[in-house]
Amino acid sequence: MPKAKFVKDIKEGEQVKDLFLVSNKAVLVSNSGKPYITLALRDRTGQVECRVWDRAEEMAKRFDRDDIVEAAGSAIQYQGRIQLKVHDVRKADEEADLADFLPVTRKGIEPLWKELQGLVGGITDPDLSRLLERIFPDPPETETARRFRQAPGGKTMHHDYIGGLLEHTVSVAVICRFLSGHYAGVDADLLTAGALLHDIGKVGELSYDGAFDYTDEGRLLGHLYMGAEWVAGECARTEGFPADKTMLLKHMILSHHGELAYGSPKRPKTLEAILLHFVENMDSKANAFLESMEELREGAAWTDYQRMFERYLYAGKKKG
Repeated sequence: MPKAKFVKDIKEGEQVKDLFLVSNKAVLVSNSGKPYITLALRDRTGQVECRVWDRAEEMAKRFDRDDIVEAAGSAIQYQGRIQLKVHDVRKADEEADLADFLPVTRKGIEPLWKELQGLVGGITDPDLSRLLERIFPDPPETETARRFRQAPGGKTMHHDYIGGLLEHTVSVAVICRFLSGHYAGVDADLLTAGALLHDIGKVGELSYDGAFDYTDEGRLLGHLYMGAEWVAGECARTEGFPADKTMLLKHMILSHHGELAYGSPKRPKTLEAILLHFVENMDSKANAFLESMEELREGAAWTDYQRMFERYLYAGKKKG
C-alpha cells in the first residue's frame, strides 16, 4: 500500500491504517501484570506515540525497531497530544521509499552543497584550502563526503533530519565568515575552516539508515573526540600541512561546546574557537526554537516543555 496518511494530518477520533517507521519499541508490563507495547512511529512529518494493549506478546514478535510497519489503530488525545491506540501492527510486505519516513532539510541538499563549495573556494590559505578540498571534494566521491551530505545534525535536539548536518554546518560557516570581518584580529580562513569541520565527527557518531540513533563508537567516544582525531588524520595525509594549524583546528573542534559540563574536553582559548562556540550554540538553539514553533498545537501560545531550553517557549498570541 502506498503511504497516504502522514503523522501531521492525524486527527483525534480517526481510524488510521498506514505505513510508518518504527523509531522506538519496548515491551513493558502494566500494574496488573499484563504485557503491553510502547511504540514511536514516525514518517517525514513527525512522530506519534503509540500503545498496543491487546495481544502484545504476539505482535511484538512481528517487527523490530527500524522496520517499516503497517499499523492500524484509533487516534486519541492524551495529555494534550495525539496518540495511537494500535490494535494491529505487522512488518510491511512491500519495499517502501525511506524518503516518506525520514525528514529531510527543506533547503535542499544540492543547494546547500553548492553553498559549502563556495565557502571552501573562498579560503585563500593554501594549507587549509588543500585540506578542505580533500575532505569536501566536488563531486562528493568519498564515503565521508557522501555521508556528510546525508547525516542529521543530531538525534533529536536540533537539525534532526537528513541533510541537517550540512545545513547546520553551512549556516555556522556563513555566520563565522561574516564575523571574521566584524572583529579585528580574526583569522578568517581558520575560523571558516573550523566552522566547516566542527561537527564532522557526527558522520560516524550517528546512524541514519533508519531511525536516527547513536553508533557504538558515538556513544563511547562522542563526535568532538571523533572529529578531532579524524581531522588530525586528514591533516597528516595532506602533504606539508603545518602542525600548528592541525593543533588549532583540533582545539576548535574539541572546545566548540564551550564548557566541560556540555561535553567539551577543553574550553575555547583562541578568538576563533570562542567565536565558533557562540555561533554554533546560537545556530543550534535558533533551529530548535523554530522547529518547536512548527510542532505547536493549533491555537496554542506556548510550546510543550522543551528539554533543550529547560523551559516552555512563547509563540505569541495569534491576531484576529
